[in-house]
Amino acid sequence: MGGVFELKSRHEAGPGELRVNGPSAPGPARFTAWDAAVLGLRRLLRGADDATGGPRRAARRGAVWARRWRSHGWTLREWLRRPGAGHFWIATEDAVDWARRTCEAEDLDFARDAVRGRLPILAARTEPSGPCWAWRRDLYSGYEWPLVPSHRLRIQRDDGSDIRTVWELSRCYYFLALARAYWATGDSTYRETFVRHVESWIADNPVGLGPHWASPMDVAIRSANWVLATVLLGPAVEIPDGFWARLLGNLYASGLFLERHPEWHPVYRGNHYVADGLGLVYLGVLFRGDPAGERWLRRGARILAREICHQVHDDGVSFEAALGYHRLVTEFFAYGGELLRLNVPGAAGAEYEARVRSMYRFIRQYLPDSGEAPMLGDADDGRLHAVSARGLLEPRRHALGLPERFWPESVEEGAIAFPQGGYYVLRKERDHAIIRCGAVGLNGAGSHDHADQLAFELVLGGRRVVADSGTYAYTRDLAARFAFRSSAAHGVVQVGSEEQNPIRVDRPWRVLADRTRARCVLCTQTATELRFEGVHYGYAHRPSRAVCRRAITVDIADGEWQVVDTIDGVGRESITWRLHLAPTLVEWRCTGPGTYEFLLPGSPAVRIALQVPAAMEPRVEESFMSDRYGVRVARPCITAAGELALPVSVIVTFLAGR
Repeated sequence: MGGVFELKSRHEAGPGELRVNGPSAPGPARFTAWDAAVLGLRRLLRGADDATGGPRRAARRGAVWARRWRSHGWTLREWLRRPGAGHFWIATEDAVDWARRTCEAEDLDFARDAVRGRLPILAARTEPSGPCWAWRRDLYSGYEWPLVPSHRLRIQRDDGSDIRTVWELSRCYYFLALARAYWATGDSTYRETFVRHVESWIADNPVGLGPHWASPMDVAIRSANWVLATVLLGPAVEIPDGFWARLLGNLYASGLFLERHPEWHPVYRGNHYVADGLGLVYLGVLFRGDPAGERWLRRGARILAREICHQVHDDGVSFEAALGYHRLVTEFFAYGGELLRLNVPGAAGAEYEARVRSMYRFIRQYLPDSGEAPMLGDADDGRLHAVSARGLLEPRRHALGLPERFWPESVEEGAIAFPQGGYYVLRKERDHAIIRCGAVGLNGAGSHDHADQLAFELVLGGRRVVADSGTYAYTRDLAARFAFRSSAAHGVVQVGSEEQNPIRVDRPWRVLADRTRARCVLCTQTATELRFEGVHYGYAHRPSRAVCRRAITVDIADGEWQVVDTIDGVGRESITWRLHLAPTLVEWRCTGPGTYEFLLPGSPAVRIALQVPAAMEPRVEESFMSDRYGVRVARPCITAAGELALPVSVIVTFLAGR
């Protein structure tokens, strides 16, 4: 028995020892009746503000501010350098030199795409639409989101549309590339494109109406990028003051909007609320000296300082438990921290910077030598800025685009535990594994969790061998979202047809309970081996009382990796064991009763040996992974299934050619 499984590339779009025992993280916070009452009151007040014309008042106040600004006779360059002005991480007096010095080929390509009206957005691409974008047109379905009060919009439509494409375009990451390209080349087309797009956006998206005001987080990110563009293009004397007055008036209105619509929750607030605070900081620094600007800066600083302790564990891992979102909030806290250091240095303090550094340490440890991040948990490829255009266009390169001063000097080898965050890294030279084992994220809500407890990604000799599912879609395709989150999409043991934790398609942003209660039993390193052991109880409610255990051992001398899965319990159960590989050719054969060998040709070649009970006959099937939001790629999955008496063990070993 045996054969060759060939993937048809189908694209749709040291010394010492460390021991960690006990639970990986505290239990989830409780959502009390008092919390519900407070949250309900806040929502009622927001609704009342919207219903009584709050957004229109914000727009009028922005227009009044703009008229006053013009009456002073400022040029933007003078205003940015006024006494008492705020300080940005790009110094206003150095903005032009910074733009020229940091402009790379990817920035020029990104800027040219914007000029041509052909920007890549979440596996889609914009199409030229007159002098500017159709700002509210969904790039997947072509649906035009209406100009109705933003709080009345139905975000999830079940028709193939995805509001993420609309929001992503409107975040205006490319403004940074336009500014760099303009100062690097002197081509006025880039400057004119920026002016035209801002004017078009303001005309097409009145404050409080349509999709671009439905998510305060996106208001905040858009504002931060407009603020940076203002700093970088302010020295361009060809841009008229009337344009700057309109842009600043819109940003002032955006600050008032963010101030009145924070995405706060007493228990389950996450990256959206951090973004809101960050947006207030950027706007507060820009409008420093104005009473509203000072208020925004103080409030944003409080949010960032408080939330870094609430949302980031002591070990440096975001409490949302998804690597893509850890990267995003690291960017929020890092750039926000730089603004606080320059403008209100006492607002953050040493603890803030120490926690940002610990977030960087986690990224440094979970990145293999390739620099391409594993895909555990959700990822929507979101960013704050395109400081690195390449990092934006290749979203798994998590190190690109972050402030550099927080990086640790070197990467650690051995067994590295992040017990509160629920991640463990085994690292030996160019071999690297990351294992998910911990509490459900977001205080138990699990908004960005997958059914991936004890799942791992494995890189051998620099080659990605075992790969997680990634995230293909959100509201565009809820069935696909559920499939990519499911146990079947991950390299874990599944008992019966149940999920590790209950998930329902009709609740795409929740895990209904942390049934797994996953914990690390051991994470250790000696002179001869690295070892991880973990356990979860996601199936212990069944009559069999099944408990899943996984042990991963690395032999330091010969480089062999061994994974032992044990399902303890009583009686019989239907067991499915899966190993999802990165896209590759698989040659395989039966080498004896219950033993199989799989060869992955390439550089380096990898041999996989599998031992399963006789009743479990392996197959090589096709599954899907998503390296980028909106794109899915076929890859092989080694599967073994059968009905067996518990306990059951499956052993798989990996050895890369040297």
